Amino acid sequence: MPGVTRFRTLRTGSRRTLMQSAMILVVVLFVGAAAIVVGSLVYEGIFFRGPAGQVTVGGTVHLDSARARRERILKEIEAHDTYIPAMLAESDSMLRRWHERAENPVTVWLEEDVAHIPGFSTDHAQAVRNAFARWQRVGDVPVTFRFDRDSSRADVLVRWIERFPLRRAGQADVVWNRRGWLIRGGVTLATHSADGRPLSPEAVYTVALHEIGHLIGLGHSDAVDDVMYPSTSVHDLTLRDRRSAQLLYLLPPGSLRVPVRLAR
Repeated sequence: MPGVTRFRTLRTGSRRTLMQSAMILVVVLFVGAAAIVVGSLVYEGIFFRGPAGQVTVGGTVHLDSARARRERILKEIEAHDTYIPAMLAESDSMLRRWHERAENPVTVWLEEDVAHIPGFSTDHAQAVRNAFARWQRVGDVPVTFRFDRDSSRADVLVRWIERFPLRRAGQADVVWNRRGWLIRGGVTLATHSADGRPLSPEAVYTVALHEIGHLIGLGHSDAVDDVMYPSTSVHDLTLRDRRSAQLLYLLPPGSLRVPVRLAR
């Protein structure tokens, strides 16, 4: 590592596989007469909500179409050097992303009146703005961001805490609908490590890069050199980070689990 501390945004201790780190919880909510399936995938520091379970398709034509769609998408993924296969392994084979938001930016509310948070400075807030700007400069990812002072209008809320109870420095929450379209999200960032050491604006920038990657739909990389590896240790997006985001936004969102025929 080039002269910096590794900021473990998600986990500490001995390395474990991404599949060992994940816990899957599924709940079903009913709103009126419509059933909405909501799944929860918890990483040590990252909390996702979204659809879970097998795809069920009625009728031979629809089943064959779903299988063909799945095969086409998987072949496209295999043809590129990205960590989307690792993402699918940890997310129950689900792709999630925003609709194109180049002309209609994702609105972000950044908490800045936080004199009550020890260690916070305006430089920390600027580091977060810079991290959003860095992701926005990635070509062929049709998502832009606009900061809004009104939290009630924002798609994404960024908040601060002094420290997490576990050894992490950031946490992202994203919410999506049953088709895999992201609809809102949030990021929580710490000003201190779990053992009380102040985090510099440079460290916060690194953590924010990782958490914003989750906000746009990326999961974890399986390569230690990527920003989206669970234990963040790099200060800029790698080529593989950028390629993974670009490919994600070329693919349709939704489940890639093997379709099963409904019982008749």
